Amino acid sequence: MRFKRRNLGVLLIAILLLVFATPASIADNYERTFNFQFQFGIVNQKLHVSVPYSLYDYYAAENPKIVTDSDYAALVTPDAFKPLAERLRDATADSPRADEEFANAVLMLVHQIPYASSDVKYPVETLVENSGKCDTLSLLAASIMKAGGLDVVLLYFKEVHHINVGVYLPYTPVGTWWWLPATGYKWNGRKYWIAECTAAMEWKVGDAPPVLAKEQPWIITLENYEPASPAQVSASWGSPLPSASLTIDLSSAAEVSLDERRLIISGAIIPAQANETIIMYVSRNGIDYAAYRTETDSHGGYFFSWNVTSPGTYYVRTSWSGNAAFAGADSDALTVFIGFPPSLVQFEGVGYYYTYGRAYVAHYELSRRQGVEDFLDAQLSGAGVLLTGEFIVLRSGQAITVSADEEASEVLEKIEIPQGFQPMRLPENLAETMNNQFALILQNSDGENYTLNVRGLDYREVAQLSALSKVAFMNVSGSIEEGVWYRVAAKMTDTEVSAQLQDENGTFLENAVATRDETDAEALVMLIANNTERAVAFKNLKVEPLNSSVQSPESVEGEETAAADYGELLAPYVNVATVLAATFAGIVYVRRRRRRLQAT
Repeated sequence: MRFKRRNLGVLLIAILLLVFATPASIADNYERTFNFQFQFGIVNQKLHVSVPYSLYDYYAAENPKIVTDSDYAALVTPDAFKPLAERLRDATADSPRADEEFANAVLMLVHQIPYASSDVKYPVETLVENSGKCDTLSLLAASIMKAGGLDVVLLYFKEVHHINVGVYLPYTPVGTWWWLPATGYKWNGRKYWIAECTAAMEWKVGDAPPVLAKEQPWIITLENYEPASPAQVSASWGSPLPSASLTIDLSSAAEVSLDERRLIISGAIIPAQANETIIMYVSRNGIDYAAYRTETDSHGGYFFSWNVTSPGTYYVRTSWSGNAAFAGADSDALTVFIGFPPSLVQFEGVGYYYTYGRAYVAHYELSRRQGVEDFLDAQLSGAGVLLTGEFIVLRSGQAITVSADEEASEVLEKIEIPQGFQPMRLPENLAETMNNQFALILQNSDGENYTLNVRGLDYREVAQLSALSKVAFMNVSGSIEEGVWYRVAAKMTDTEVSAQLQDENGTFLENAVATRDETDAEALVMLIANNTERAVAFKNLKVEPLNSSVQSPESVEGEETAAADYGELLAPYVNVATVLAATFAGIVYVRRRRRRLQAT
C-alpha cells in the first residue's frame, strides 16, 4: 500500500520547530521551597514559590548587559515579586521591628540559593536557576525588599569586586551579634545598613563581612528600576497553592484589510477567575519577546486581537500569574507561521498576473512573494520517530480574481487603485516558482537517523516528491477547512510508515498504514496547506524518538515489580535513617556555631 505523505512531512517539521525552538508546553510552573525560622527559631515554616515558565523565558531572552554601574538598577524588578514580598510581610508584620525582620527574612531566602559564578541576569532567572553570585543575589534581594516597601540601594565595593544591598531603617538594626556595631553608609541624609546576600554566614541587616571592614562602597540608587513586570511569581506558606490551567485558541478576525491581518487569541482560566490579568507573550522567529495584557471576564475568559504585520514564524503563549487561591499557569505554546499577505486585489491579465504594491518598494514586494524557506531542520536518532499534535489553517487575506479573458488594460481600468499603490506585473510563471505548498517532511536518512523539516515547496517540488516511489505522500489540504483544529499522528520506523488525520471531534479523515516492505518509503510528506499566504498554527506538538532497544514486556514488568517490592521493604529503615541523619546534622551545626561565636 502506497500513500501520499507530503502534507504530513510539513506538519512534522512544524512540530519539531515548536519542540526545539520554543519552550515546551507545560502546565506546571517552576517550583521552589525555602525554609524559614521566625521568632528566634521556635517556629519553623516553609515558603513555596511558583514561577511561570513563560516569565522565566521572557527574562532569559532579554540578555542584559552592564556597561555602567547604573545599569544594575534596571535589573531590579520588584513588581515580579510582590506576592512573595507580601507573604514575607505577613510573617513579620507583628514584630516591633517589622521592616528589619522583613529584610532579614529576605536575606534568609537568598542565603538558601547556592553561590555560583555566572553572567549578570534578572532576579527571576536567579530564583529559577537556584544559583547566583554576589551581584545576581543582591538584585534578587533588592527586588523583593523594594516590592515589600523598603527603601534600598545597591552597595558596590569596587576595590574587592563585591556587591550587596543597603537597607534604610530609621533605627540601628540589631544584627547577629549584639556586641558588634552595625555597619551603615550615609547617602542623601539617610543611612543605609549593609545587607550581605551571599551565604558564607547567616548575615542579618547590619552585619558586615570582615573583608569589607575597611572598604567604602559606591552607592547605586534604584531610580531606573523596572517599574512593571509582565507577570508575577506566586507564593504561599505551609503548602503549595493548588494548580489552575489556562487554555488557548486561535481564530481569524472577521474583517481583513490590506494593511492588517488580525488574529484572535482567546482562552480561559480553569477554574474560572474573574478580573485577572492575562499576559500574551509573542516571539518572532525565537529572537525577541513582546508582552501584551488583558483582563478576564466574569467567566474567566480572555481575548486578544493580534495584528500580524510581518511574515515569519511566531511563538505565542498566554500566562496568568495566579492569586491567593491558585498558583499561576501558562497556556500551551502556539507556533504560528505567517506567510506573505496577498494583495487585497489580485487579478490576472492575458498571460500575466497583477497585484497591487507600493511603487517605491516594488522590487522588495516582488522578492518577498517568492515564498517561504525552511524554518525547521532537525535531526533525531532512534528506532523511529513518532509525531503527534494539532494544527489549524487560517485566512490571512482576501483575493479578487478577475477573468483572464479580458485584456489587462481593461482590467486595470475597472479596478480602483488605492492611493499610494500601483499595479505590479508579475512573471507569468510566478505561481509555479513560489514556495507556497506548506509541507511537513519526515525522512529516514540512514539507518536510525531521521530528519524532520518544515518548509514551503513550489509546484515542481510537489510534483517530483509525489512521483517518487520512495516517498509516502499524503495531501490533506483538500480535506481541511479554515478555522478548524485538526489532530495529526505520524510514525516512521524501519518497519512501518503511518499517518492519521482527525477532526476536533476525533473523526478520522485520513488514515494510512503501510509496512516499509510494501512502500519501500524513505520519506513521509504531509501537505497541509497549498497557500502559504495563510496563517498555519500548531499546538500540543510532541516529537519522540523511539527507543532503539526494547525489552520484552515480561522482563520489564518483573524488574519494576522487584524494584517496588524492595522499596516497600526498605521504606521504614530509610525514614529512620533520614531522621537520625537530620538530628546528627543539627547537633554538628549547633556546635560549630558556638565555636564561631567563641572565636569572635
